Amino acid sequence: MKKLKKLVALVMTAAFLLGMTQTAFADTGAPILTGLSVLTAVQDGKNISFVPSVTDYTYNVQSDCYGVKVTAMAPEGTVIAVNGEEIESGKSKIVAIDGSYPNYDIVLETPITVTASKNGMTTTYTVNVVRDCDTAVYNLFTPGEYVDAATGVVMPYELYVPTNYDPNKKYPIVFALHGSGQRTQSVDMVLKRYQMATVWAKDSEAGKNECIVLAPQCKVADANIENWTTLMAYRAGQAENAFAPMKYLDAAYNLLLKVMDEYSVDRSRVYMTGLSAGGFATYTLAIEHPEVFAAIAPDAAGADPAKVEALRGMPMWIFQAADDPTVKIVEYYNPTVEALKAAGIYYKSTLYAPGTVFGTSAHFSWVPMYANQEFRDWMFAQHK
Repeated sequence: MKKLKKLVALVMTAAFLLGMTQTAFADTGAPILTGLSVLTAVQDGKNISFVPSVTDYTYNVQSDCYGVKVTAMAPEGTVIAVNGEEIESGKSKIVAIDGSYPNYDIVLETPITVTASKNGMTTTYTVNVVRDCDTAVYNLFTPGEYVDAATGVVMPYELYVPTNYDPNKKYPIVFALHGSGQRTQSVDMVLKRYQMATVWAKDSEAGKNECIVLAPQCKVADANIENWTTLMAYRAGQAENAFAPMKYLDAAYNLLLKVMDEYSVDRSRVYMTGLSAGGFATYTLAIEHPEVFAAIAPDAAGADPAKVEALRGMPMWIFQAADDPTVKIVEYYNPTVEALKAAGIYYKSTLYAPGTVFGTSAHFSWVPMYANQEFRDWMFAQHK
């Protein structure tokens, strides 16, 4: 009881001192914010602990964060500006974080200024957004190049094998398929642009969901037409649909089989995931080889509605942002889930509400997807 009373007294004292500090701050006549929030799209509930009298904050974000949502509030008559741009009290502004290539291998700091101005006086609040550097995780992967005899495709790839790899153990394998943007980039960008491949290696090195990760690169000759599937050709009016495999997907599948032969892989736990163009490829490859995959997780993509019967009995968790401007839900997500429902095929789905996925755009729904530990644990709970 004495300890409880002492704790209550300490809390009350702290609250009193904080109130005194804020009153003293306000007594100077300086305008203040009454609320300040900084959020990312990962939906982890993390925020700054805002106190009106405190003007400097640090906010840590993950390595594939390209924007934060800043929301500020102030008393009536106060002008609020975020990085010099006025906003209404209670409204939000998305502040971009640089995603250029040299910044992937550094801890990137992005200071954001929020000002409250009234009666010729201004109070400046600063939030220093610190983006993680995952170079140590990138270095866990080994780049390689595979020449596929069946298609003639020369395929770069990144491969992660646990540092404590034991050939006497059987390891699950995650087959990760990137989006359209990485087709013309260096192979390391299948790791650096987002956490599609690296998040599994992080978990594995931490002793959670130990696995092998294979991330092939769809290195194309014509970025206007060629992709994992006929997605680009369809958009260009040169294919009947977006779902047929192209030679790069066939080569990637052959590479997967090769890696599975070379390492001690648990063939009852072969998982496939992909985003955007890689999500289309995930559906397509699972439909072609349903006997191989224990679970799939496509994001921002669609399946051929006429062929979803092949997915019966396959665990799948589908992700998409409702306001995705690039892969619109009416064009691909809705027809896919409607076909699955009509066939009586079970699936899990996360459809992010409009406005919850941001920085760079709502198309980047893979950022909260791969940050979701519940999803990752679900994947590893699936077996053939």
